[in-house]
Amino acid sequence: MSEPATRRYRGASAEQRQLERRAKLLDAGLKVYGDIGYHAATVRGICHEAGLTERYFYESFANSEDLLCAVYEQVIATQRERMVAAIATVAPDHAAMIRAGLTAFLAFVQESPASARVQFLEVLGVSPRVDQLYRRAIETFAQLLRGLSEGNSTLARNVDMDTLSVGLVGAMVGIGSRWMLSGFAQPLDDVVTTSHIIFSGVMEQLQRT
Repeated sequence: MSEPATRRYRGASAEQRQLERRAKLLDAGLKVYGDIGYHAATVRGICHEAGLTERYFYESFANSEDLLCAVYEQVIATQRERMVAAIATVAPDHAAMIRAGLTAFLAFVQESPASARVQFLEVLGVSPRVDQLYRRAIETFAQLLRGLSEGNSTLARNVDMDTLSVGLVGAMVGIGSRWMLSGFAQPLDDVVTTSHIIFSGVMEQLQRT
């Protein structure tokens, strides 16, 4: 009988164990970046936090920037999933959907300050590669906003929704960042209500244009 193509350890294949180690490094990276920031972090420190030796770092990531990119992409994906799920739970009303999306966005920021620090601060000015990821993330949220306006025949047709949606995402990022840096001084509901004024005002103006 031929031997299996991959050896198993405690019921897990080599590929599964590597994925588990990668997940540990992602979690450790997020915690370390949240505690001391990307520029102060080291591979050794992240591996210590993950409970792994440094050789396991390089089986999944080429360098520190590679890990930062992976952590950032995971943060953005999780936040977007939260927003999509929240929007899906409300009636198909634009104001309600926008409020649900804003609440999910800001609740995630409050629940995971480490994720917020990575999203709002630690990825800025690192490298052209990270800058590109940041722009892609902005476009991801802008696309989600544009999706909320689809099918609304009352909105003006002469408005560049691509530009407008990016501007609204910029407002969300600015508000979320300021709230995080304040130590979440205001209650979540107050921040959501204030943020919603921007979106409801824009929607009202679009219907008048």
